Amino acid sequence: MVRSRYRSRSPTTLNSSHARKTNEDEFDAAAGFLATGMERDEVCILLGHAGANSRLLSGLERRGLPAEELQRRNRLLTVSGQRPSDAVLRDIGERVRVAVDRGTPMVRVLGNLGWDHPGWPAERDILRLEAGVTEAVRNLPSVVMCAYDVRGLSGRRLLLGGLECHPLTHRRATLRQNERYVAAEQVLGRLSADA
Repeated sequence: MVRSRYRSRSPTTLNSSHARKTNEDEFDAAAGFLATGMERDEVCILLGHAGANSRLLSGLERRGLPAEELQRRNRLLTVSGQRPSDAVLRDIGERVRVAVDRGTPMVRVLGNLGWDHPGWPAERDILRLEAGVTEAVRNLPSVVMCAYDVRGLSGRRLLLGGLECHPLTHRRATLRQNERYVAAEQVLGRLSADA
């Protein structure tokens, strides 16, 4: 479902992947995704590894958005990915629901998952997280963007996590329907069959 009405309280869910190379300009662009939400009185959720989150928070600071103040006011939330995917999905879904119940017009989720980072789950559980995030926030006013460092991931991870799990893709400033998208049930079924 692709409806982007920021002033509406009607359910809107956008979930896209964004291929990027890791450098400060790209993290600054991702911080822009969050800053746009802040300008619109939205709540933003960061789901990422420590290095990515640190760079994103610095990007917000450079834009004049004090991260500590935003966190204190529950406008900028972080969710740890260093636990099983089911727990992360419940946490994200609950945080989006609470923000919406408090009157937030839209919630933005920015993911920079910790593939091979210390303390993060193995590939299989991260793929479960990727497959389930759209379902976790379906029918809630939310925009989910998952960023991928294309230099650090295998082709398998980019195909399964980056393309097959996202109904939309964002590349070269264009949001597109993703022809490689596979419904979550199918991805999860395949993961179970591969066990």
